[in-house]
Amino acid sequence: MKIRLNEIPEDGREYILNRKSAELNEALEDIIQKAPYDISLYIKPISSKDFDVTGQVSTQTSELCSRCGEDFQFNVKKTIHEILIPDPGEDRTGKYAKTSAVKLNTAEETLTVSSYKSSQFDLGEFVHEAVALEVPFNPICQKCEKSTEEKPFIYDEKMSEEAKPNPFQSLKGLKLN
Repeated sequence: MKIRLNEIPEDGREYILNRKSAELNEALEDIIQKAPYDISLYIKPISSKDFDVTGQVSTQTSELCSRCGEDFQFNVKKTIHEILIPDPGEDRTGKYAKTSAVKLNTAEETLTVSSYKSSQFDLGEFVHEAVALEVPFNPICQKCEKSTEEKPFIYDEKMSEEAKPNPFQSLKGLKLN
């Protein structure tokens, strides 16, 4: 779903999207499959070229627990505060890497800055990336999370002193001329 930013009125426009409205079903299918989603975004112009995007995304993703290997539904609840700026492009002599997002953290919220091209904003791609970035690298199901609250999960395996072989033991019987 592409939004023409130059058609947004001065007081802004609200977008409420879900599985029933089906605007983003195809864009989100690979990450959330058939899970329901609720997206509420408000886009308001800051200037003639810059826009403020605020809202919430709520959905679930199918994940595999990194500890027990069980499939589970990971709940994604993301608060969005984004500033959209025009893509600066690259001049013909450009030799530097440019980032497409800048993150500013405050005590209350996280504000990010993204760019758009030719006055169109791809909302499907934006929400897809917002959901994907909320899934942790090592997702943990609720069962494993509760067990680690009672007893910490430790990957190290302690070996007894008897089990440790002495690396110099084989040199004891070695005879040199």
